[in-house]
Amino acid sequence: MLTFNDLPDVFYSAHRGGAGEAPENTLEALRAGARWAEVLDLDTQVLGDGTPVLMHDSTVDRTTSASGPVTGYGIAQWQALRCNPSYWFASGYPSLPAPTVEQALDAFGGRRVMTVEAKNPDGVDELARLILDRSLAESVLINTNDVETVAAVRSAGCRAHLWRSAAQMTGDDFPALVAAGADVLDVDQAASDTLIRQAVAAAPPLGAWAHTVTRRCQRDRLLGLGCRGIVTDHPGYVTGRAPARTSDSLAAGWGNGYVPSGTAPRPALLSGGVLHFDWTSGTQVLLLGELAPVDAGTFTVEAKFSLSAATSRPWVGLHLALDDADAALKSTSVVHDGYTCQFTGGGNLAVYRDDAAPRTSALLTSVAAGGTVAADTTYTLRVTVTPTQVRVTVPELGTAVATATDSTHRGPMSLYLGRAASSAGVTAKAWDITAV
Repeated sequence: MLTFNDLPDVFYSAHRGGAGEAPENTLEALRAGARWAEVLDLDTQVLGDGTPVLMHDSTVDRTTSASGPVTGYGIAQWQALRCNPSYWFASGYPSLPAPTVEQALDAFGGRRVMTVEAKNPDGVDELARLILDRSLAESVLINTNDVETVAAVRSAGCRAHLWRSAAQMTGDDFPALVAAGADVLDVDQAASDTLIRQAVAAAPPLGAWAHTVTRRCQRDRLLGLGCRGIVTDHPGYVTGRAPARTSDSLAAGWGNGYVPSGTAPRPALLSGGVLHFDWTSGTQVLLLGELAPVDAGTFTVEAKFSLSAATSRPWVGLHLALDDADAALKSTSVVHDGYTCQFTGGGNLAVYRDDAAPRTSALLTSVAAGGTVAADTTYTLRVTVTPTQVRVTVPELGTAVATATDSTHRGPMSLYLGRAASSAGVTAKAWDITAV
């Protein structure tokens, strides 16, 4: 049986089971998260009959096909409930049952370290009973945001995981929280370096963990500050352990792609590792683990795109970044080292070198692409990277090649996709992205 003592010096926790891998707080999410993470994190609420169940919110409205408070359900009604994955996942994702904590502990207890958050403090005693009855006191933490609940967890015979928001951390006495019984201090990654270092220095028994991490650049900062545990929705991607997908994500859980909320529908990964989606709004997306990071050596990335109307002034682009920080794909928002490769609004193929430290974007080369882009016609923005060059072409428009001889930035690269929101009424409609 795995216990806290089996955790490595640095480990990863699948937040809400792995909410970026499969619908949150389902057994499918826990199975997906367990592929990449040493710890499984889940949220619990209490039914009207006292049964602890997996659910983040106090109502079922957001993540299931039903509505109403969790306390309005008994176990029979709960067993008939089905999760609705369309909140974060493609509408074609199969519906899944809403599990109980007992089911989760029986499925994963002892196979993974777990942390179960008591969203309702009234559920602590029953959670503790389920944990102790299975001899999991050294494998499963009870998680809370409430300092007073820490004492209740310890009194019930379990280990306590205390998470704090950035705002709460400004007033926290971290050594006092550890003295009060917190085995884990789980800090907000949005907090300052100073506060995070203070939490680490308080030396909780199981170390300082950090939530909620979606990007590797966040991970690297937090590990550099001394955090031991990284709590993430995307354990496959953030750990770097998951390979790029080569088949339909829905066949085995969503996978580790990410689209900023409200930007576009979640894409579908087609056979052969092609990432496809239709734009509705927004201008850029980080492809995350579906296709990134790509190898540091020689590789080619292709973006198949179509436009809503004929134009000689499109704007579509791929950004190759040495980290995965947020980006707006424009020279005023340079946040990482890498290259931006564009089919520009002036009808040119262009390569820019982006330098994070001075926050500048330097045009390395620009050539006329030639020809007018027709409406509803598929074109290819092809980017080839070698150790010394970056080349951009749109082969359907002719032989023009923008070649930048530059080897300043090399390493595993994250891929960003961008398009103009509008250009004289013309919008980029659909994309298929693949590394070839």
